[in-house]
Amino acid sequence: MLVCCVIFSSLALSLNWMNLEVEYDFEDPDEDDLRIEVEDSLSERENYAKMGTESARNTQSNDDLEDEGYEDTVSQKVTLKVITIIMIVFTGIAVLLSLAAFTNYFPVVKIMTMIVWIIAVLSIAQIVIFVGFYDPYAGSAEDEDDSDSDIKCEEEEESGFTPIYGEATGDCVIYGENAEANATAYAGAAFWFAALQMILVIVAAIMSTIYARKLGSQGFGDVKVFHRF
Repeated sequence: MLVCCVIFSSLALSLNWMNLEVEYDFEDPDEDDLRIEVEDSLSERENYAKMGTESARNTQSNDDLEDEGYEDTVSQKVTLKVITIIMIVFTGIAVLLSLAAFTNYFPVVKIMTMIVWIIAVLSIAQIVIFVGFYDPYAGSAEDEDDSDSDIKCEEEEESGFTPIYGEATGDCVIYGENAEANATAYAGAAFWFAALQMILVIVAAIMSTIYARKLGSQGFGDVKVFHRF
């Protein structure tokens, strides 16, 4: 179970946490629809645009996003990345200790249980930070005057629960052309691996605690998992 957690954390570190798809339907029938896709991972953001037969793709690092004024988004991504790395390290230690725990050596089981509970807390914090606070366009750029922007949208109607899943529609003006915009944002594969890992690590922590209590009842005294060793 802990090995699966290591794998899921590694996938969460590299795969996309959030996807955004926007389609602009122009009122002018001679204009091809414009489709924009954004894939956000913890280290970079990939943008893809297609209009008719023309398409373009570019990748932005966190430094690029910070330069564009999305420093709050970068801060959130860095926080999630640090938590994920710490979880990988702690889970690796817990895996090694779990091998030694087969000897029924109580102090090792006790330490392993404490570490697994720490991982569980970090895993919960990871999900809460993403679901409760993640915004792919947060920062000083939100406060800038967009009167000179080539894309202006208003009258937005939103539904769903972003960043898990959300939809929005609105009327936009793109390079002087009127268009109806339909946007969809949804959590990527990395989030779902992180959510599954949270469940697994909580189960592992409960099982480890039960095992430690069982050893304690066999002659090692009362088990207090979180007291100072």
